[in-house]
Amino acid sequence: MPIVRHHVKSGWDDIGMRMQHLWEQTLDWIGDDGFKLYVYGMNGWNIVLYWTVGLALLFLEMSDWPKWLIRYKIQPTVTVDRKRLTSLIALNLFNQFFVAIPFTIFGYYVLKFQGTSPPIRELPTLTRLVVSLAIIVVIQEIIAYYAHRMFHHRLLYKWTHKVHHEWTAPIALTASYNHPLDHLIVNILPTTVGLFLTNAHFFTTWIWLTWATLRALSDHSGYNVLKFLLPRRHDFHHQKFTDCFGVWGPLDYLHDTEKLFQKNVASLKDREKSN
Repeated sequence: MPIVRHHVKSGWDDIGMRMQHLWEQTLDWIGDDGFKLYVYGMNGWNIVLYWTVGLALLFLEMSDWPKWLIRYKIQPTVTVDRKRLTSLIALNLFNQFFVAIPFTIFGYYVLKFQGTSPPIRELPTLTRLVVSLAIIVVIQEIIAYYAHRMFHHRLLYKWTHKVHHEWTAPIALTASYNHPLDHLIVNILPTTVGLFLTNAHFFTTWIWLTWATLRALSDHSGYNVLKFLLPRRHDFHHQKFTDCFGVWGPLDYLHDTEKLFQKNVASLKDREKSN
């Protein structure tokens, strides 16, 4: 066993050294200026990722291709209203350039003021990376659930979150179709607070925000292809408004805000068995 452990450790160390070398080469090429990496690099990457995946899914949705994908459509009788795409695209762009980017600039200077950010050129250890991401997932779940429920309160909902629910059958690009205040508090803060609290490395931040962007697109895609990401939960929330406020669901279970969803899932399973 000691020999096995030694080989495993050597293997991990070798992978870590290769990753570190590749990371340094990458920074030599793109530069290691913190402001440019966080503000230009991070936002540029997420904007390109969001629109590339979102528009690709929109094309598939509107072309009904490939045919095998149709059987995974959660609301198969609903089609995209093309007249609403202009306002959808416009609000997405506004939130990206006038909400997300200013928030990133603010966040960067908060990190700079704290002066505790890990050196950009030194990658976090695998243990630090995994632990940070695990903590961030928990923090996101807690803040997202309660912020989301708060914006469903009648005093806030009618002039903020109601915009997001104009799409009762969401498509991927509705992920950031929110009133700007709603986008800041319900979308951005739950995703980023954990990064500040864990003093996350830039590499960790990049991995997490890439994941969060893809997860948001999947949640709103309208297709139950990647079932482990639970897109059916959020699609149901857009249909009924009263269930499934969280990302993964533990707080919905705790607060009993998934009863209708669970009944819907049970009904679908019974229907599949009878067919």
